[in-house]
Amino acid sequence: MVASTVAPEWIEAGACNARELHALYTGLTATTSPDSPLRVLWVQAREAHVSVGASQDASADLDLEACAAEGVPVVRRPLGGGSVWVDADQACFFLVQPRQVLARGHRHLFATGLGIAMDVLRELGLEGVEARGQDVWVEGRKIMGTGAATLNEGCVFGASFLRRFPVERFLACVRAPSDGYRAWLRPALESGMTDCARQCPRIPGHEELGQALCRVLERRYGLPARARPPAAATREQWLAAGHEELEDLADGQGSPAVRDGIRVNRDNHVFETRGACGRLRLHVQGARIARIWCEDPVTTRVLEQRLIGQSPERLRVRSRLNGQLPPNLVDEISTRIDGLYRGIAAA
Repeated sequence: MVASTVAPEWIEAGACNARELHALYTGLTATTSPDSPLRVLWVQAREAHVSVGASQDASADLDLEACAAEGVPVVRRPLGGGSVWVDADQACFFLVQPRQVLARGHRHLFATGLGIAMDVLRELGLEGVEARGQDVWVEGRKIMGTGAATLNEGCVFGASFLRRFPVERFLACVRAPSDGYRAWLRPALESGMTDCARQCPRIPGHEELGQALCRVLERRYGLPARARPPAAATREQWLAAGHEELEDLADGQGSPAVRDGIRVNRDNHVFETRGACGRLRLHVQGARIARIWCEDPVTTRVLEQRLIGQSPERLRVRSRLNGQLPPNLVDEISTRIDGLYRGIAAA
């Protein structure tokens, strides 16, 4: 790798509440000028919260009353993706650059950001670190989601180091059509997600993570990152610009991140819908049906016997169910399963 002739700027922002955290990197990006260097914003979440994607309808995916009752703020961010748990004391980093220097736009930004994030995890001694799409996985489980956005003349990549993932607290925030849906989602989250507490010999502190990130940046760019603490007036300018952008986002229309379900990671999705045959629950793992259930026990037995391990595509489902269930039921179930599966790709 050819070393950069310009060291990145290191902006340490300390601890912020949920809205301030997202406003800070949003405002920094929105006010970036075309001649700005790469800037790395290092910030810590002061409070646990759920962050939803730029085009996501929070009310469709989250139980907002439960979030409020639990004291968990919900903030729509300018970055893409779905619902993300950000724990208290979670360390976050954002790479901010002028959009004109990114020859391949967000693809370039993701390649850079994912490479840095994976190098930091390896620096901490983790093995089996790999990128799958826009996520970072460790030993077959997702440990980090990432996102990117363009705001005016700036582009931003964002990610955070998940020290602990409290499954029960996150589950309490998810909008669930039934207790059974939540019961299926729990093991999918436990097996599909991981964190530093599970993977590291000891949980790294904020300072240790920051030092590891600085070492990775120095190796990548050939020069130590230059500390550039912002003046109080500059920080307030970023926050003001960021709050304005977040208010515009909050007023915009959104849609569910995944229709009638949730994306646990790239390879695991849990769904529940209701139709003429009642409620239908589905767990798709990769390109195969891992679990399936409907309200009628007789139909459920047929679905389990004929569809577990099979592709969710409509023609495959129809061929497996023909002669096993009434034709109208085969049509409905195959169409519904196929629609849910196609929604994964659309998301």
